[in-house]
Amino acid sequence: MKRIFILFLFCLFFSFSATAYVNTSSAYIVLESTTGRILNQRNIHQQFLVASTVKILTAMTVIETEELDEVVQIDKKDISEVGSKVYLKEQEKITKRDLLYALLLRSANDAASALSKNNDSRFILKMNQLAKKIGMKNSVFANASGLDEREYNLSTAYDMALLSAYANQNPTFIEIASTHTYTAKTDLQTYTWINKHRLVKNDDDFVWGKTGYTKKSKRILVTNYQKENMDLIVVTINDSDDWNHHRQLVDQVDSYEFVSVLKKGIYDTKLDVSYYIYIPKDITIPIRKNENEKIQLEFKLYPQSATLEIYLNDAFVASKNIEVYTKENFDVDLVIDFFK
Repeated sequence: MKRIFILFLFCLFFSFSATAYVNTSSAYIVLESTTGRILNQRNIHQQFLVASTVKILTAMTVIETEELDEVVQIDKKDISEVGSKVYLKEQEKITKRDLLYALLLRSANDAASALSKNNDSRFILKMNQLAKKIGMKNSVFANASGLDEREYNLSTAYDMALLSAYANQNPTFIEIASTHTYTAKTDLQTYTWINKHRLVKNDDDFVWGKTGYTKKSKRILVTNYQKENMDLIVVTINDSDDWNHHRQLVDQVDSYEFVSVLKKGIYDTKLDVSYYIYIPKDITIPIRKNENEKIQLEFKLYPQSATLEIYLNDAFVASKNIEVYTKENFDVDLVIDFFK
């Protein structure tokens, strides 16, 4: 009798916890992707349900741990998922790469189920481990889709911006998430999927993004905006006018100027290391206009690797791993002296 009573209490507690979360307030953040500097914010550390934007983490978990050309067979649990779907068929065979396009372009819950092997606990663990690695300290994820009828995925505007900035460094993710229209051919049929993100579809400066909505979470929107030296992540939570708000938020960044602090190129440090350092594109820093902000760059050179730390006004803002090239058989005419 005692065991039954304890189990009953546990079930009541879990049910209450899973249904108590409803997004009643809102949040937003504008994050400079290169340095991690926050340019605009509201309620960025408050936890919210994040709906289908969790699929950014689902995609990154698959990209980093799975073979994307592996073929998956769709099963009954996949096609039974509710909400947004691309209506895959039972026993249909499709690659994980194609499923990622369905996941990110159409927010397909049937694709999320197939990629996570029906929300297998081992896959969910990998998602949470990756979130921890990224630095998402106020997030917990219970499924790969973002559905919150039975389970919940909790995060913050700041954590979702960190995740998006992390994904923004992955060429495979960018290639998929920035696609406007994609055609996938399986053993049963051919699909054509159009990106649901209205800004990405209609404005080249908005490179990729992810939509999200449930009755409990309300509207969630993630956007990557790139123009000239700017590389911004914008996240809004429970914002009924999110499309317009994202445009307004990127326009407000005009109060900053993006200063190049290190030009792209291959550099000789003139120090006792066996490599050159490689900067594939200019490193820029957002600086407030009409303010005297002190920029400091510190390189840490190790036997086989290098790291750049960036400080603004003596406060640490970002750390970047720097690519290195061995000095053996290298065309020295391409090398620029850096440290004198």
